[in-house]
This record gives sequence, structure tokens and C-alpha cells, in this order.
Amino acid sequence: MQALTFSEEEGLRLRSGHQKPDVAEGHALIKVIRAGICSTDLEILKGYVPGYDQVLGHEFVGKVESCPSEPSLIGQRVVGEINCRCHDAQPHSDAIFERNHSHGRTVLGIIGKDGTMAEYLTLPTGNLHTVPEEVTDQDACFAEPLAAACRIAEQQVLQKGDTVAVVGDGKLGLLVAQVLVLEGHTVTHFGKHKHKLSLVSGTHHEVVTEDTAERHTAAFDAVVEASGSSHGIKLASAMTRPMGSIVLKSTCSAVSDASMPAWSDIANDVVVNEKRLQGSRCGPFAPALEALKDARIQRLVRGMLTEVFPLSEGPAAIKAAQTKGVLKVQLVMQ
Repeated sequence: MQALTFSEEEGLRLRSGHQKPDVAEGHALIKVIRAGICSTDLEILKGYVPGYDQVLGHEFVGKVESCPSEPSLIGQRVVGEINCRCHDAQPHSDAIFERNHSHGRTVLGIIGKDGTMAEYLTLPTGNLHTVPEEVTDQDACFAEPLAAACRIAEQQVLQKGDTVAVVGDGKLGLLVAQVLVLEGHTVTHFGKHKHKLSLVSGTHHEVVTEDTAERHTAAFDAVVEASGSSHGIKLASAMTRPMGSIVLKSTCSAVSDASMPAWSDIANDVVVNEKRLQGSRCGPFAPALEALKDARIQRLVRGMLTEVFPLSEGPAAIKAAQTKGVLKVQLVMQ
């Protein structure tokens, strides 16, 4: 089959003879329809996962082609959770821990399991979610990052009536801001690009300037940092009130950045002002698929889709996704 792979030795490669995956017990073989290119994929190309050597990608919508353990899934359009439990791991009593942190797990397209930028992939049947008929393939391909945005509510970090800010107008920041609006929060959204911020319905948005932190010092009960930048975490820290919460949504590769604030600056602020620092990653798919029926989410994800490439032009798609100002790039399989 055709697949887009990356390794430290060979770099990014489009392979035409990559081995089609075998279907293990309890798994489904899925013919990929569309795959999304995520910021994490671009960070992998910079060295985010040492020793990486596999098919890229973890966002997708596909159709089940083979599933010996659950034949009723065959022919169904599905999306999938990316964390795959190790068969030898002991079950954990907490379902969310089991979903996100199962010991020895592989992670689709990230750690130890070939990803979505290929004609076929496999996932455990328990990871799969059927796509509602009214949700298009194009929109369904946003289910995984949208689920990550829904994780914040699942973590119960925010309380009703909290003043909330989101920092970052990239793909995840936009989805987080829109989901928080859908959940009833009043959101102030900060980013560098007015045209991106305007894609989200129902927020007050501001373009970040040199005096943003000063004008909003300690102004918010909770701030979600979704820029993945040193400037973003510094701004989030400054805008969070004493005993407030900072939610970190973005991972990034280790890079040398002279402008990055010293860890002591962040640690001292968190300790002295007794702020809660909360990491947040993969989230629940059911509310994400339900949200994809909402007109505001549909408007956003369709506005975010910058360009679509066939898999045969995978390297060009990656290059486009790396271009400044580009939001979402998707691959379609033929």
C-alpha cells in the first residue's frame, strides 16, 4: 500500500510498497478515507519522538473493511482514539486513566504504531467510534483534535461562571475556544491573527500586543495555553489570577529558544500565587462527534481547512502544513 513515513535516518518518504497491516485479534482493518495533518506530526519531523520510524498521522476518518471479532462494524465509517492498550497491561480501575495512560500503550502514528497517512490502518475495536450519517468525511476528520478540546470539561478544571481565556489561534486553540463557548463559558481569545480568531463564534477576541499581559494581569480565573510557545505560557501565567488554573494543551519538540522564560519564573509564579497547573491531552470522542453536528463547529472546521492533497502528494502536503499562516491540511486516499 501507499504510506507516508518518517525516520531520523531516511527523513520523510512516500512509500508505494509499504506492508499492509495484518488484523490482530480484537482489531479492525480500516481503509482510510481522509487523514489530517496535526502540529504534533510537524513536531515529530523536528525530533519530538526520538527514534521515530513509522507511518505518520493520528487524525482520520475511514471505513472498516475487515473485523473478525465484530463483523457488524464492517462497512461502518469510523474515527478512532489513538491510545492503544498493551495486551499485557493490567486493567486500571479508572476508565480515563486506561484510555490515556495505560502502561505499555502504543499511540497511533506517534509511539510504536503506524499511523493514518496510509491507505490502511488497524485499531482495537474498543478504540472505534461510528460517525453519524449527517457528519461529512471532511468534518469527521476533525474528531480527534476536537475530542482533545473536549478533554478540558472532562477534567472539571473550569467552574460555572469562571472568567476564561484561551491563548493561541492555531488549530487546537481555535477548537478549544469554540468548544468552551458551546459549553457555556464566556471566553476571551488571544492570538496573533485577527482573521483566525474571527473563525470562532461567540468569543471576545484580541490580537496580542506588547502590553497584553500588563492590561490583563491576573484577570482570569482560568487560562488555556494552546499556542505551544514560550510567549504563550508566559502570557497565560501572567493573566491567571492567584489560585486560578492554567491548562496546558500543546506539546512541542525541544528547541533552543533564547526568549523562553526561565522555569524559575513560571514555577515561582505558580507557587507564590498558588495556581493550579493542569496538563490536558486526549479527550472523549462521543461529545466531539455530537459537537460536529453543531453549526458553529461546522463553520469553524470548514473555515480551518486550508488545503486538501491526495496521499500521492504527501510530502507537498506536509510542506504546505508547515507554511506560516496555514491551518488544517488534509490528505485524501485514492
